[in-house]
Amino acid sequence: MRTVYFTICARNYLAYAMTLRASLLAADPEAEFLVFLADAPLEGTNPFDGIVTLDALDLPNLPDMTFRYALMEFSTAIKPFCFQHIFDVLGAQAAVYLDPDIQVFSPLAEVTEALAQGADSVLTPHILTPLADDDYRPNVHDLHRSGTFNLGFAAFANTAGARNFLSWWAGRCRTECTNDLQGGYFVDQKFAELAPSFLDKLHVLRHPGYNVAYWNLANRPVKRIGTDQWHVRGKPLRFFHFSGIVPEDPSVFSKHQNRFDISSIGAVGDLLQAYHAALKAHDHLTYAGVAYAYDHFGDGVRIPLAARRIYARQIANGTCLEPFVPKYNHLNMPSPRVDQMSAAPITVLMEEIWKMRPDLQAAFPLGLRSGRRRFHRWFVEQAPVELGLDPVFVMPARAGLGGAVIDLGRTVYRQLPAKAQNDLKQKWTGDRGKKTE
Repeated sequence: MRTVYFTICARNYLAYAMTLRASLLAADPEAEFLVFLADAPLEGTNPFDGIVTLDALDLPNLPDMTFRYALMEFSTAIKPFCFQHIFDVLGAQAAVYLDPDIQVFSPLAEVTEALAQGADSVLTPHILTPLADDDYRPNVHDLHRSGTFNLGFAAFANTAGARNFLSWWAGRCRTECTNDLQGGYFVDQKFAELAPSFLDKLHVLRHPGYNVAYWNLANRPVKRIGTDQWHVRGKPLRFFHFSGIVPEDPSVFSKHQNRFDISSIGAVGDLLQAYHAALKAHDHLTYAGVAYAYDHFGDGVRIPLAARRIYARQIANGTCLEPFVPKYNHLNMPSPRVDQMSAAPITVLMEEIWKMRPDLQAAFPLGLRSGRRRFHRWFVEQAPVELGLDPVFVMPARAGLGGAVIDLGRTVYRQLPAKAQNDLKQKWTGDRGKKTE
């Protein structure tokens, strides 16, 4: 059975992909491995054969997908299309997806066996036993919001049942692959909860050595056997998922949790240290600096996630919009759904940011004048740093409804003399930490 292994990443994560590739080939020298690049192609020579660019995929309306989704969302949204490419174009009998921040330690024998015996798909649950009922994260509620299965790993066979599921999954990921825990979505992962309903031959893999990570380490202690063997509850460690590590700070086990620190992960500390060394050996510092190609409007302004959400909703409502063409006048206009105050306007973009953040909703109730005033202050003082907002979104809010005449369009701002642009930016930056009246 020809099986193709693959991962998906942007250019800044290529060192992760190369580390995964090296570990997979060390465990299985005959493995066929591809990287689907969820980004523009690399300039110059690819670091290894097997990098597949977006133009090879049969993606419906690529500009729309790259604009409506942030990087993590887009990288997960194309996953079912990558499976289809491997089956339709490459003719493989099976395909195995692995997140780029995974390291393989032994052959995935149980996956190969399940597929050979007729499984349509092989998936791994986040946890196999309950987590302790305590105050640490993640907890069972976090995992419930994320989904039963962790799709950092997924295997499918080229069968009719699997193909039907992939087609349905691709349809959902086309427009619904958002990181919106409030709305009940966690990228592509929540859709997999229906796999037991839709797949007659789903194999739920309960081997403790698969997909070991921060979310299940409490019940899966890793032990070293001899010099280079690793076991989990008496079974070989197949792969470890280093989700949430910080390459710039090796002392962080995972930024997504508070259940463990570097002193409480036991033998995993040695795995983590070696993983950091492998990333460095694969030149992570160089690749990490490569900007994501779809992170900016056509004029170079970074796209706020809230602007992507507004765009997606407008498209769903039948508005004809061109991706990556900025609509600053709309984003910066006072929101018609909020009572406005002349000195503290709430723009359309500001309201969308507020709707996406339960913490902001709790801290700044927009139904109250005091809440609107304090949210406006947070936006002009804190949001530029916290969210990386460009001045084009902040200056209109700072001006107020009755303030200085500042055109809300980026075009006019760009037409200002260089000195005038710099003066505006310096004033905005210099006043960022001051309190508004």
